[in-house]
Parts: sequence; structure tokens; C-alpha cells
Amino acid sequence: MTTSHQKVRLIDIAKKAGVSRAAVGHILNHSGKDNVRVSEETRQRVIEIATAMDYRPNQAAQQLRGRPNKTLGVILDTVNTAVFSARLSAVEIEARRRGYRLVVGQVHQDPKEIQAYLDDFWARGIEGVLCLFDVMQGVREDLHAVFRSNSRAVIHASPILNSHACVRVDTAQAVNLLVDHLVERGRTRIALQIWSLSDSLMAVRRDAWKAALKRHQLPVSAKMMWVNPQNNQRPSPEIVDQCLQQLVIDQQADAILASNDGWAVRLIQGLRRFNKEVPEDVAITGYDNLDISEVIEPNLTTIDQCHEEYAQAAVDLMIHSIKHKIDPDDRIRVIAPRLIVRDST
Repeated sequence: MTTSHQKVRLIDIAKKAGVSRAAVGHILNHSGKDNVRVSEETRQRVIEIATAMDYRPNQAAQQLRGRPNKTLGVILDTVNTAVFSARLSAVEIEARRRGYRLVVGQVHQDPKEIQAYLDDFWARGIEGVLCLFDVMQGVREDLHAVFRSNSRAVIHASPILNSHACVRVDTAQAVNLLVDHLVERGRTRIALQIWSLSDSLMAVRRDAWKAALKRHQLPVSAKMMWVNPQNNQRPSPEIVDQCLQQLVIDQQADAILASNDGWAVRLIQGLRRFNKEVPEDVAITGYDNLDISEVIEPNLTTIDQCHEEYAQAAVDLMIHSIKHKIDPDDRIRVIAPRLIVRDST
């Protein structure tokens, strides 16, 4: 076995096997095509020697010869990191299972930086790209120009251009699952907490919440929805108290759909300051099924976004974009969410 700092070359394997460098290149890298012929015995001997010497092909050289480098790129958001990191992990596992490796860059809502990453990825011969970030309302138009020349990218949640492939979790279905569950538990004044309406997925939740309440013939009121004035996902206790004052004290909500598990935990903690019990006085639901949902008391009813299924769809679309154009009917992959029922409802 060679030491870790020595790169094994084709000529090293050739000397040990007693064959030409061209023969080794043909066996290991499929070079030379029909111009080089070797016996099955020689082929097996070369493979065994290469394995023992821990030979690894030169990816840069193979790329220059026009061969696929079996690498995918991911542009990852820098907010909501717990969710996106879990999703990224699932994508990496699925990519590795299918023979690909990942290169990752992080950026938040900066079209210039997104463009720079895309340019760098394509220049390095990366074969497919997943844009794993939420597109906020204020930057969607700016991203149109970035992605006109990057139509092969797979987009999270909502296509930027009509030609883009996209993977999303069915947000409306998730809200329906939560509202249906709460109604089954006898809740009749179901409120909604939203961290920011600049996030297009929060707007989807708002619309789905209204529709679900109407379907159950429950009252729909703008005062039963609270939007964080700070537009962030890490509220102070004072902001949480403002939310609870409006929804629970003033509007007498008996259930709240929180933006995510982090907000749900803070609402549970805040309700104790108001001498309210969960779920006896107010039921709380989260979103994302993070580890904290099983740590908080009471354990949190939440939505699992099914990262493994998401990853399978995302990697599949990236590979399809490499090999051929994606069928328009298969361009949007929608993942069904799963309701996780625990003690908070």
C-alpha cells in the first residue's frame, strides 16, 4: 500500500503488473477503445494491483477528455439551517447511493452570489445543480435574469422560470392535515402564526389555513392570524408575548399553527408566562419535525417534510437534466408531508 501523500499513477501500476501504461489506462479508464487489447487474466491482475495500491482516477484529466465527473452542486440557504441541513444530508446520501458526490455553496437571497456559484459550478464541470433555498418575494424578479442561462438547475419549492424542474413539499396539504387533526380534537378557534409574508410558502400556508377553516365552517378572521413584525425566525420573548396576547388573550384561540418547530417551542414556553397549559388551554402545532419537537414538554405535534423522498426526487431530476431534457409532465415533483401526532394537541 502506498503512503497517503503519494498519488498512484498509471505508470506505477503498469510497472508492477508488467504491462504497458496504455494497457492499464484502457483497463481502468477505458481509454484507447479498440486500439488496445488485453486478456481477461491481465485485466483482473491490473484491477487487483490498482485496488491494492488505492488507485484513484484523475478527475480533472478525465474532465478534460470530456468524461462526466459524477459531481452535483447544491446552493444552500443560510437561514432555517436546521431544516435545510437535514434536507442536504438526505440529498448527499441519495447522490452517493447513485454514484455522485456533492459540492456545496451557501448564500442567502443574493442574486450576484448565486450567479457566481452557478458560474463556478459549471466551469468546474459539475453536471447538475440543486438550488436549495426559499425564494423571497423581493428577489424573485432579480433571479429571473440569473436563471435564464441556467435552465438546467433544479429549484426548491417554486420554479423561477417555467422551464425549471422543481421539487416541493405540498404545503397546502400539510396545513389541511393540521387543521383536520385539530378539528377532530374539538378545537374551534384555530389561529395561525406566520414569521414573514415575504416568504412565498408562508403565503401558501395563509391561504390554505383560510380554505381549511371555511371547509370546516369555522370562523375566519384576520385577527386570528399574527405576522411577526420583525420578520425573523428567532423571536424575543417580548415578540412571542405580543403574539399570544393577540391570538390567545384577545381572540381566545384554542389552537395555534406555528410557523415551525422553533416558533412552536417558544409559544409553549410563552403560554406558561400567561398561566396557560398546553394542550389543555391551547393546542400548539409545529412544522418540520426537528429533534427539539421530541424534547420539549409536552412533545410537539408537527409536520414531517419527508426529506428522504424529497432527496430521491431532487437527485432524480438533476440526473435527468444531465442526460436529456425533462418531460414537461414530470418537471414538478410534489412530496406528500406526514402528520406526526404528539402530546401538544
